[in-house]
Amino acid sequence: MPFSVQRNKNVNSIHRIVFGTAALSQAEDPLGMLDAAYEKGVRRFDLARTYGMGASERIFGEWLSSRGIDRDSIYLITKGGIGMDKYGDPDRPLLNKDNLIAEVDLSLSTLNVQDVNLYMFHRDDDRLDVSNFVDWINTIVETGKIKRWGVSNWSFERFRAAHSYAIENGLVPPSANSPQFSLAAPACDVWPSTQSISQPHHAAEIEWYESHGVELLCWEVLAKGFMAKEELWRQEDVNKSTFNLPVEKGSNEWRLQRIQKAYCNEENYRRRDLAIRLAHDSGLKLAQIAMLYPLTKGKHISVIFGSSKSHHIDDMVELQHFNIDNTAMRLLVDPNFMKNSLLAPKPQFVMENAVHRVQPFKAGAVSNRRTKTVSFVKSD
Repeated sequence: MPFSVQRNKNVNSIHRIVFGTAALSQAEDPLGMLDAAYEKGVRRFDLARTYGMGASERIFGEWLSSRGIDRDSIYLITKGGIGMDKYGDPDRPLLNKDNLIAEVDLSLSTLNVQDVNLYMFHRDDDRLDVSNFVDWINTIVETGKIKRWGVSNWSFERFRAAHSYAIENGLVPPSANSPQFSLAAPACDVWPSTQSISQPHHAAEIEWYESHGVELLCWEVLAKGFMAKEELWRQEDVNKSTFNLPVEKGSNEWRLQRIQKAYCNEENYRRRDLAIRLAHDSGLKLAQIAMLYPLTKGKHISVIFGSSKSHHIDDMVELQHFNIDNTAMRLLVDPNFMKNSLLAPKPQFVMENAVHRVQPFKAGAVSNRRTKTVSFVKSD
């Protein structure tokens, strides 16, 4: 029975590998990191107004101007709509249309651009009806400042409601959602007011997104290092009795507590052990296996990665040419799969001698149910 990583040239579009800038302002040489990503072929960049309290957008704008980067050669994603709320506080000041317009304009001026390819509401706010978000963002789409719009950390129910409202009223619907998605499935909310699709019961939702041409831009795929460093937070070293101790919000203790409570559980250690074995057998790294897991799940899924070391970019770019076979995908998440399986299923998402031209994900792509891939519209 196969349990392997398979090499297939360009099986994953480079556009599905997105450079994240959440910690860009903390890098020793942030402009150098952006140089390295661009030189290695990365063209999609994920930003947010709150990253570094505005520093990530400022640094990126400086990089664009100082390097003379052709704006049309890159795909810009930024997020906003929550003011400067770093932690997703559900009691933050209520968003209104004027504040949203002002935030978009501030992001554009900071980035030194006239438009962004994708603008996303960074958090949901159930104090507002979804119709408000849809109506307000469509007024900005009409100006040309935003080419696509989406949301980050919205529940499936709220996303579907917003999507339906837009379609029913002849408006542009959201074409992207950005949830947490990782081989390490969190046992609880990692961060305040965030959403995850890592647990098995979200499988039908992932299929719905695919069938409706919605891209999933997944964050924390490496589970804050749990799925990148083989010895990080060994099971015997994690003290679960500390998970609910009172600590100061925003402190290092608070962050570690939330991360370990979410990821450090028996099932995730089992998954990591298998991923380590798969990495060793295939000559790859644990982080690469972890990133390949969502990439193999569907062509409508992209992964966001951030790093302060340029060789990590090489590892991520290399993922264009690999996928995990179907048996390994099942074993990683289902401890009973081997017990219940007599015949090995054929590998999934394998493209023999792939020579297709790599294209970015396009909103409105139509799912082909027989091949489990997405038909893409050729980019201009």
